[in-house]
Formats: sequence, structure tokens, C-alpha cells
Amino acid sequence: MLPPEDRIRALPHYYFDIHDGIHITDSLGQTLPDLEAAKTEATRIASGFAARTAMLGSDGGALNVITWTAPGVVVMKVRLVFNIEIPR
Repeated sequence: MLPPEDRIRALPHYYFDIHDGIHITDSLGQTLPDLEAAKTEATRIASGFAARTAMLGSDGGALNVITWTAPGVVVMKVRLVFNIEIPR
């Protein structure tokens, strides 16, 4: 079994770029145990975007969260498109 410090180094490091009309590159990233944890984080980012956008009075928007582990190595894309319609 690996010592704790080597186990931490063995965990993958994920970056989460955000595209919502503006491209924001994640230069820090996060060490997470697996792709499922990265999926949870990307979903959290997308849902936070939707909540903030609605609180600012917008009726909708679109967001892409591009998850990568190394330059050019995209492991997941999460796309959120939402529209708030209020019948009149």
C-alpha cells in the first residue's frame, strides 16, 4: 500500500473551464478521487451559475463546463441551458 503522501499524488487533478459567453480558464484545478467526483463538481458549478443568473433577474442562459486533466485532454463536458418562462 502506498504511503498517504503518495496516495494524494496519485489522485487525478481536474480543471474546470467555464464558457458562458466569456471563456474562464481554471489555472488552479482540484485534486479529486475520480471522474465521478469531477462530475459532481462540474454539476455544482453549472447549477451555481443558474442560481446566480436567476437571482440577477435573467430569464435564462447557457453554460459549458469543460473538465480536463492536462492541456488538450478533455475528460468531460457539462452543458446547461435553461429558460425561465412565466405565463402572462
